[in-house]
Amino acid sequence: MKRIILLFLLGLFWITHGFSQDWMTNLDVAKRLARVQNKLLFVMWEESMQYDFPVVFRDENGVRYHTDLLRDESVNQALWDYFVPVVLYETTYDDLFSEMENVRSDEYIQRFQDDDIKIMDPNGNIINTGYFDYEPFNIVRFINRYSLNTTFLKAQLSNYSRKRNFITAFALGAKYLDFAVLVNTDVRKEITELADIYLEESIRLLEKEEMEDKFRFIQRLDLLKLKKDLILNRPRSVLRQLKRIDPDKINSSNDSLFAFLYYCSHILLENETEAASWKSYVSLVDLKKAELIYNINR
Repeated sequence: MKRIILLFLLGLFWITHGFSQDWMTNLDVAKRLARVQNKLLFVMWEESMQYDFPVVFRDENGVRYHTDLLRDESVNQALWDYFVPVVLYETTYDDLFSEMENVRSDEYIQRFQDDDIKIMDPNGNIINTGYFDYEPFNIVRFINRYSLNTTFLKAQLSNYSRKRNFITAFALGAKYLDFAVLVNTDVRKEITELADIYLEESIRLLEKEEMEDKFRFIQRLDLLKLKKDLILNRPRSVLRQLKRIDPDKINSSNDSLFAFLYYCSHILLENETEAASWKSYVSLVDLKKAELIYNINR
């Protein structure tokens, strides 16, 4: 029944560009569709779609040609194959901006405001804040970079969409860090930054919630953020920060994560003796994660 209702709603929110499959115009409905289809959102402002958007594309024979992103049926079909395309009306600007004001970086807000494409996750957070060469704009390379299947995140995305609180934001941020290990190198840093968005939000939500022993959760958040540096192959930075922490003050619930950070740092530096001294304190799941982080950085 929910799926039938969703499909009915989808029919109410489209915009016509002369394509056989037109772009959606309601961001909330598009986000629901993205969660169902395990896709990201391909988003542009309405005003920016009034002008030509030249891109380089390849036909079915692999021949490169120049075309217009907003008027080429083959390009449009490719977008729908890998994303949920959405056009944002200018009237939504104030509401969307109010959600990120004072909690997002200047770089993030600039991407939100500019006329370029915005790749958003199914909650509407922008992913593509990194550099991409738009001269000329190779739409095939862009699609390859950001056509991420979010099945790995499905449970956490669903829980967060149903109820935003410390637990769901924290769980999604942690899962995005794990996801960053699985994606291509080109987009890895951007995924870790998306994880940061949810981890920072979880801190703000934690401050508002009635919960005993908040310190252990705050400590876990601080430790988890160091995992980002390991994924991005910065083990020396992690070790410097770990050495500032008194091991006696680590909450018992965070012991395994603390050991994981030391262990993974040392294996990245190929300090086998040091790594071995921490290995027995690391869970089997985290040992596998450490192996994956080592492999992507070799």
